[in-house]
Amino acid sequence: MACYLRVYGDELNVKELISTLKIEPSKIWEKGLPRFKSNPEKLNKNSGFNIVVSDAEWNEFEKQKAMAIDYLEDHKTILASVISYLGVEGGYLDFGIEWRDEAVQSDSFPPSLIKLAGKIGLGIELSQYPPDDEE
Repeated sequence: MACYLRVYGDELNVKELISTLKIEPSKIWEKGLPRFKSNPEKLNKNSGFNIVVSDAEWNEFEKQKAMAIDYLEDHKTILASVISYLGVEGGYLDFGIEWRDEAVQSDSFPPSLIKLAGKIGLGIELSQYPPDDEE
């Protein structure tokens, strides 16, 4: 999956917030609980959840952006209430894209996406991942 909405807060009661939503999170975490099953000593520093905004692949950045715009337009009212929920410190869209083997990798966001995210109170993040090895 390539684009997630991530919401978090140090004092967030994530279970209570999720019970008020009509949107299903893809991942939930709680402060103080193990972050990874493989390393139970590493604990979550806050509580939060992820929602899949786009299931486009890492090399489909244009599709991710278009799907994100549609998602924000369709859910802007509920997302604004989530961001203003007691205990929420922030939220952002995390776009996962493929790292290209270029001297300079430059990727941009359209003003309409930036404007929508800003009105809701969301930041935007770009995460680059190495390409999958093709045989």
